[in-house]
Amino acid sequence: MTTPLEHKDAIREVIDRFAALEVDVSEQAKLFTPDAHVVVYAADGSVMMEFDGADTLVERFGAAMAGVKTAYHINGQQVITVDGGTATDVHYGKALLVQEVDGKDVLTDHSIRYTDTLVLRDGKWLISRREQHFVISETRAL
Repeated sequence: MTTPLEHKDAIREVIDRFAALEVDVSEQAKLFTPDAHVVVYAADGSVMMEFDGADTLVERFGAAMAGVKTAYHINGQQVITVDGGTATDVHYGKALLVQEVDGKDVLTDHSIRYTDTLVLRDGKWLISRREQHFVISETRAL
């Protein structure tokens, strides 16, 4: 029998794996249910992107990451609540992305709050809903 701590550890692994994959969107999509719902919010609270499905995630996030030369992601504090075969994960992260703009490298620094709903399917935790809030975003030349 799986303990609550083992479930939380498995969920942490999903969240950390997403960050460690950085711009490998095809592999990141495997951490979501096929029908996952994703909403991305700008710092002002407006919806930047909303869609359903892991395939659409590959398309949308893949396009957004296409010009990224270098990426660095790190996760911070995290609160996980498990309720049977579903869980809620709230965590904070940083995403640093380097792109070339007009022949010069530009760094975009995002401070992000994620609220994820995960489901246990065939013994594996997957993200079924993600709310991604860009709390602070800054762009500067390197």
